[in-house]
Amino acid sequence: MIYDVINKLPAVEGPIAVTESSHPFCAMEYSREPLDLSCFHYLEEEFFLTGSANVYDTNEEDMPVVAKRELPYKNRILVRRPASEKDFSGRVYVDIMNATQGYDIEDLWHRIYLWCMEKGHAYVGITSKPVNVLSLKNFDYDRYGDLNWSNGELVAAPVISKSATIPGTEEGLFWDMLSQLGLLLRRDENNCLGGYQVKNVYLTGQSQSGAYLNTYVSYFDRYARQKNGQSIYDGYMNIVGALVQRSIRQSETIGNLRLLKRDMHACATPYICVSSEADLYLFNLFVEGNLMQMKIENADTAENKCRYYEIPGAPHTDIVCPILTSLSEIERAGGRAPNLNPCLLENINDMHVEYYICGLLEKLHEWSTEKKTPEERAPLTRKGDDLERDEHGNALGGLRSPYVDVPIAGYVASNPEDPEGICGAMTYFSREKVEELYGGVDGYLERFAEYTDRQAAEGWLTKTDAEKMKEWSRKAARKYL
Repeated sequence: MIYDVINKLPAVEGPIAVTESSHPFCAMEYSREPLDLSCFHYLEEEFFLTGSANVYDTNEEDMPVVAKRELPYKNRILVRRPASEKDFSGRVYVDIMNATQGYDIEDLWHRIYLWCMEKGHAYVGITSKPVNVLSLKNFDYDRYGDLNWSNGELVAAPVISKSATIPGTEEGLFWDMLSQLGLLLRRDENNCLGGYQVKNVYLTGQSQSGAYLNTYVSYFDRYARQKNGQSIYDGYMNIVGALVQRSIRQSETIGNLRLLKRDMHACATPYICVSSEADLYLFNLFVEGNLMQMKIENADTAENKCRYYEIPGAPHTDIVCPILTSLSEIERAGGRAPNLNPCLLENINDMHVEYYICGLLEKLHEWSTEKKTPEERAPLTRKGDDLERDEHGNALGGLRSPYVDVPIAGYVASNPEDPEGICGAMTYFSREKVEELYGGVDGYLERFAEYTDRQAAEGWLTKTDAEKMKEWSRKAARKYL
């Protein structure tokens, strides 16, 4: 069995000590607005995993075959879990940390951290690319100097950009790392979760990491199995990046981020995929052709379980989340700082997509554990190579929300003034327009609340997040009307 290395669990080192002079990159104490996890009765711990992984190519049937066998690696994971097992839900959410900016970005944690801690779930982020390892060594060589993603060949180390492929390394080691991590988390002892009993493990990715997730699911889900024959991961969720994937191993050509159009094999494990409206424009910068023409089929059979959703008005990501890594930490790692130009932030799109991500993660869990298949929703309505829009400029179709169905603003999902187009923009209506649409501010707030409560009853939102959305509508009305 050429995939036997999947079941060779890595050795665990840690928790790695935190001192006055050394701490994990992405530690919550060093986010833009420091977050004290102890106030939520949560722990944050870092571990190093040392093991061996195969590197794969694809054959004529587009199936993985071993190109290099059992190369040694050493990687890091960052764990957040309840301080007491009695508060642990049994669920673990594994996050393929994003590498697009040249350093680890915890896209899942930024979206779900309050929901995660409210419900008692555990979070595990895994470094996903050699360039991120380089940034970790820049950040604290004494701490991270032994991390290793070598391809087993000796080469000179040229100076390269932070988004480039690094000669002498191998990105394709990552697939076995993911499989081994999923098995490790299920172990009764020394599982990096305090020995807590794990019931369900879910794997997620966003943006470039969403492309990684598609690649892993397409090529390795069928082989990544526990001893009982069940999939290592109980379900998958592609937060954004559903329409792209990457090569199965590292390209020999040095260059910037390269992605491929999604062309996946069917997956028997429940898989929820999401595209923000911005994705349909943003990823056209990295692939050939127009992603507006792509179509992902929904399915719920023994061989193929997929639900695909497109969210109108939604930006690609949230660049103002308070627990993003601080700029000083990013500078120390040699990473590329986010674009925080005040002109972009003044009218930034503040649609709270994270609430729908939490709702969809709940639906994924119900699909996996109760065989309750999530409802289908039609994709955004196409109009040629673009989207059809209403009189406010908001896109039609997709997984709707009160932001666009009971609007107080027109939403631009991908901001043309931002070179990366990830943050979007919004223009609030005048008081006169709100009175015309709703009879006044009170009418707007009432309809927004009714819509939000209905979606919470349908499971698209948690009750907690529904209340946060209604509070947003009240604050927005006070501020702009």
